[in-house]
Amino acid sequence: MALPHSLMLTLAPTFACRRAHSRLIRDCYYTAVRHIASSPSLDNSSGAASGPASLAGTAPFHTAYVLLHTHLPPAAYPPRSSSRVWRLATAYMQRWRGTINFAWSPDLRTHPEYKGLGEERPTPDTSPEVYTASVFSVATPHGRLEIPELSLANVQETSDKLQQLVASAGDIDRKPSEMDRTVNEQLDKRLFLFVCTHGSRDCRCGEGGGEVARAFRRELDKRGISAKDVVLGEVAHVGGHKYAANVLVYPYGEWLGNVQEVDVPMILDEILAWRASYQERAAQSGGQVQDMPPLCPPFWRGRMGLEKEEQIALCQRAA
Repeated sequence: MALPHSLMLTLAPTFACRRAHSRLIRDCYYTAVRHIASSPSLDNSSGAASGPASLAGTAPFHTAYVLLHTHLPPAAYPPRSSSRVWRLATAYMQRWRGTINFAWSPDLRTHPEYKGLGEERPTPDTSPEVYTASVFSVATPHGRLEIPELSLANVQETSDKLQQLVASAGDIDRKPSEMDRTVNEQLDKRLFLFVCTHGSRDCRCGEGGGEVARAFRRELDKRGISAKDVVLGEVAHVGGHKYAANVLVYPYGEWLGNVQEVDVPMILDEILAWRASYQERAAQSGGQVQDMPPLCPPFWRGRMGLEKEEQIALCQRAA
């Protein structure tokens, strides 16, 4: 007798994707999750989400998100990276709770001298590993910084500078410096949407994430929204295969999960409205915005700069 699809997915996601009709499995899984997540139940006495499918608090805490730009999309990525740059940067940035990942977008500048994916054994024709990178951080909540070149030669120096930048965000009494003005002038203030499509790591990300990424592209094109305003990209594993498709909204650091293709028009509406509200509050407050409610609550996993308990509490206050 065949196992129920839901049980197959719970016990062995990879087996389920390979042996059963993947679309049917995802439909069964996501429909059940959405039904619960759309009406979350919060326990006011404990301050924790009581519903088993509540997503608030599932986004990993991070003070910055650094993305290494690749020439190839995540569909071409190996299951796990062998990149020495990524590994060393991870070791340095974890000390101050920064996160580093790989990303692809036709609208992100890539380094012209390296077109690999951090292979462990480069060929004689392969150039030294070097990337252009994006930086989103709690110190730059209004935009993206770009690192023109990140390699083994400058990983530690770059990490130290980013640590100083992130640390400055917690000093509310510090007077703005020339560095602050320079950083602000360098910020790319477009909206960035990243979908995890790392299929070799987990088929739910590859299939469900791929559908969602394509749906966002169609919706942006239909509305006439170009990369001058919104950049759509794809990223490697972000943590939480069971929440696929995962959508990351930066520079604000909002993480969404359990997104389906059918949800994209509504979610894009909410993202654009949330962004407009954020910008209005920032203009009124001189740049500081501390009280924004969660973006798309039924799908909201958390926010950059908030610990798990803070994410749950924010979701509770907004309920």
